[in-house]
Amino acid sequence: MNGILGQGQYFIYLLVGAGLAFFALFAVIMAKYSEWELTIKTGVHDYAAELYDHFDRMYARQTTARCYQIILGTTGFFGAVGLLAGLKFGLLGSVIAAPLLASLGYRLPGILIRFIFQKRLEKFDAQLIDALNMMSNAIKSGLSFLQVVQLLERELPKPASLEFGMVIKENRIGVSLSEALLNMAKRVPSADLFMIVNSVVTLTQQGGDLSEAFETIAHTIRERQRVNEKIKTMVSAGVTQGIILSSLPFVMMGLLYFTQPDYIGLLFSTTLGLSLLGVMLVFITAGALWIKKILTIEI
Repeated sequence: MNGILGQGQYFIYLLVGAGLAFFALFAVIMAKYSEWELTIKTGVHDYAAELYDHFDRMYARQTTARCYQIILGTTGFFGAVGLLAGLKFGLLGSVIAAPLLASLGYRLPGILIRFIFQKRLEKFDAQLIDALNMMSNAIKSGLSFLQVVQLLERELPKPASLEFGMVIKENRIGVSLSEALLNMAKRVPSADLFMIVNSVVTLTQQGGDLSEAFETIAHTIRERQRVNEKIKTMVSAGVTQGIILSSLPFVMMGLLYFTQPDYIGLLFSTTLGLSLLGVMLVFITAGALWIKKILTIEI
């Protein structure tokens, strides 16, 4: 009888402790709710503004409302997928999987738009060599710089033709050619383009041989691209090793799932297994970031 009473008291104490913890958590949430709400709204607003800016720079403008829809749509979709997938491993699996996949869905639009923008920038940089050669030859033949820009708009492929075309359009509505070039340098964050624009603006204002300047810049860009290609070749082995090391645990888990499903299922159906899975993901992420930092070389 005493044992039963002791267990009852222990249960009552446990309920009281859980109730106090719940009310303490509720009080903290209510105290910080306004601050957290403002932080979340500001973060989503800045994120949508970033998407809008990247779309605008690539001449694929979307409305701000559309950017919000993209962010919330991917977040909700991946959160729902995580919730449904986690139910196969119990309620705890859903509680863990839903926020993780929702976070991935939230970040996915930004990752994709930055990747596309970076590829566009690399393509633009690759076209600058041809643009500089055309500019140098055109200047030598006696064309004005405005005529040179018009030539670049007609002869170069996208995206360079779009950017030089925007320079012409801005000049036609009253913007000076130098200011239009500086605006292009703001739209396209390219170090090579910035060097070209600064040279053109300086030589236009102070006088100088544009043709010779373009030839010098073209040589500099070629050497920089040659060094970049050499570095990419040297670090490609390290990148491959990093990918293999990061994916190896998942490959082994896949093999064990088909050979011993009951054994590997403990990782997703028990608290200890999910905890170990989380630790594994943290260490894999830390290792991948460390490898990335080592292999990132700025020139």
